[in-house]
Amino acid sequence: MRVFIAILLLHISFFGTAQHIFEKGKIIDAVPVSVDSKETFALYLPTSFETSKTFAVTFIFEPAARGKIGIKPFIEAAEKYECILICSNNSRNGPYARNFDIADRLFEYVFANFNIEKDQVFLAGFSGGSRLASAIAVLTNQITGVIACGAGFSLQPSHRPTIQKFLYAGICGDRDMNYTEMVQAKGYLQRINFSNTLFTFSGDHKWPPSEQIVRAFDWLEIQSHLKRIKTKTVEEILEGYKKSYELAFAAEIANKQMLAVENYERMLTSYQTLLDIDSIRSKLKTLHKSKAYKASLKSVSKAFDKEAKLTTMFYQHFTKDYVDPDKSDLNWWKKEFEKLKESTDPEMNKMMDRLRFKVYAMAFSRKNPNLYQSNQKQKRFCENLSKIIYPNSKPK
Repeated sequence: MRVFIAILLLHISFFGTAQHIFEKGKIIDAVPVSVDSKETFALYLPTSFETSKTFAVTFIFEPAARGKIGIKPFIEAAEKYECILICSNNSRNGPYARNFDIADRLFEYVFANFNIEKDQVFLAGFSGGSRLASAIAVLTNQITGVIACGAGFSLQPSHRPTIQKFLYAGICGDRDMNYTEMVQAKGYLQRINFSNTLFTFSGDHKWPPSEQIVRAFDWLEIQSHLKRIKTKTVEEILEGYKKSYELAFAAEIANKQMLAVENYERMLTSYQTLLDIDSIRSKLKTLHKSKAYKASLKSVSKAFDKEAKLTTMFYQHFTKDYVDPDKSDLNWWKKEFEKLKESTDPEMNKMMDRLRFKVYAMAFSRKNPNLYQSNQKQKRFCENLSKIIYPNSKPK
């Protein structure tokens, strides 16, 4: 794959001089990758940008090739951490080989035209773009960190992290169709001692809000600091610790025990070599033993189990109907979705939201010519099924 060639250019092109003057603090919609290419990317230079200085860079992969949309959630983090943002207007959900080539040409341009700090190269993406970002990081093993939003890894075994050394920050809404997948990815990475964390928030399948992106960068910053053993002031460490504690404690007070534990556990792994955090260990022990946490854990587990069973059932039925749409029974789908009524258990309600979108995404993806060659009857079946799932309006 050509992507390996581009990554090798890191060693010879990190200190290239910018050939063009771009406005700082503003998204530039379409920068050509080369003179003779139709490929473009959206660019954001932080207001502190200077051509004489080296900067961090984040390559963002948007599943529908909307460069400007992909960059917007990262602007706050880019300003805080003086990071150049790059998002392709051509890479989209589709064959990996095609996207690797697009990414390769993009890397080549950026590394030749901007002064990039070689140990501050990050990849990010949402949904299929998240899978692509992780795959590139795995195959090259020359990336500092990945910010994976709303999806885990590619289904190809060679794209799955194993012995690589990059940092992995997952971000996912608790109503996202890939939420359970992201939780499982976190478990897998923990089992192989891969440096990772998962930020969860109240939301569905969409780009995370900017504050979640900033939190991911905060975590990446403290982790890369530990890795590089750079000097960091006590004040800076304590400021990050205080901010993390406030978020964890707020979740605890709001009776969101799972979220509180998530945040306290992240503090434990992030600050255990920098500060005395026995109080956090003690708090976690207390929370783990509490009735409220055990009840929440049981509720989540029950929802996950039901989601897995229903997902299998819906996938099998969808496959059968999609292959032979003339024999599809839309009434069966109507009855099944009518069963997904609001529950008194909030975790079950989140599960049902995830399930609806999961089936919708199956139908929607079959209409994507980059992924499937569906005939007119198959497309019509997918359209009718989508209307059953969301009769009033399609999700944004």
